[in-house]
Amino acid sequence: MSDMAVVLGEGSVRVELDESLYPKDAIYGAAYVFIDRCYVHLDRVGDRRIQVTLKAKKAGADSQAFAGEFQNELLGQAWRRAIVDENRKLIETITTRALAGAAGPPGLDDLLAMDIGEETAFEDPLGIAMSWEEKYKKKGKSAEAKAEDAAPVAPQDEKAS
Repeated sequence: MSDMAVVLGEGSVRVELDESLYPKDAIYGAAYVFIDRCYVHLDRVGDRRIQVTLKAKKAGADSQAFAGEFQNELLGQAWRRAIVDENRKLIETITTRALAGAAGPPGLDDLLAMDIGEETAFEDPLGIAMSWEEKYKKKGKSAEAKAEDAAPVAPQDEKAS
């Protein structure tokens, strides 16, 4: 039997579900959403059958609305679980990369263990070892003009004028 049985009561709802249709963690997730508004009770009533009872914390609650909201949330939880199962490999890869990046730069032991040969020791493919002067030198002035700009200016004699 893979159907869902719903029993409405005075401010309460009892829903019996087939675990082969709705996974147990999806049922738990849907029930958790109602914890702020209802008292939630989960029980196993048969082989692969789970019963969820929602009892309103405040009087005058609409039990039919609770039943509909629970069924919608149950479907949403089951769908989220299916998406996670389909994308598990991608999620694990991204999480691993994020945690590896958060670990920070390599430690002294890691740096000492690196094999750096003479042919790769002074490579600078990103050009970050360039000095500031080399990187931002002014273009267009010759070496003589630069020397004249740097030479001190002698004070002029006022009597010569």
